[in-house]
Amino acid sequence: MKYNRKNALVFGLLKGLQAEFFGIFVMLFFWAISKAMGILANIMFGFTGIMCVVCILADYGMKEGSKAANANALHGDNVGRNFGAKTGLIAMLPFALTAVILAVSKFSGAFDFLAVFKIANACLFPILDIFAHSADIKDMSPAVFLLILPYLALFPLSAYIGFKWGYDKLDLKDKLVYKNK
Repeated sequence: MKYNRKNALVFGLLKGLQAEFFGIFVMLFFWAISKAMGILANIMFGFTGIMCVVCILADYGMKEGSKAANANALHGDNVGRNFGAKTGLIAMLPFALTAVILAVSKFSGAFDFLAVFKIANACLFPILDIFAHSADIKDMSPAVFLLILPYLALFPLSAYIGFKWGYDKLDLKDKLVYKNK
């Protein structure tokens, strides 16, 4: 059976939304203990939220890369090792759109989108909360966009690396446990 690129892209988008779903739980737990733990909660839950994105998209990339390699070997369907980046870009689209709306909100001053952005990007919320603690866009520093760009880059990067590893049939267990012996 040929590799279905369209389904892979649609499910890539769904995996991005799945990471955000888990991010909502990270955000809720962060809210529950942030008063007691202070900045440590921001760092700990911020790392957890970012790892949700990385792990979910890398796992999806590995599975899809393996499927693509099998389709290539059995049917000559040359998907290529770089298809994971496209999958990650599709997964990133809703979050990039919210970042663009936030930029328009910040620099035009026409409306306040920060509270919606924080909830729509729940995986990033604990780290974003360090630099933009209030929900008012006027209190947000433009430097916050320097946090958003690497966060958005995690989507295609994680999916690309996972897809490449899956396509190349790289066994992480052997690499980590046996160190290529």
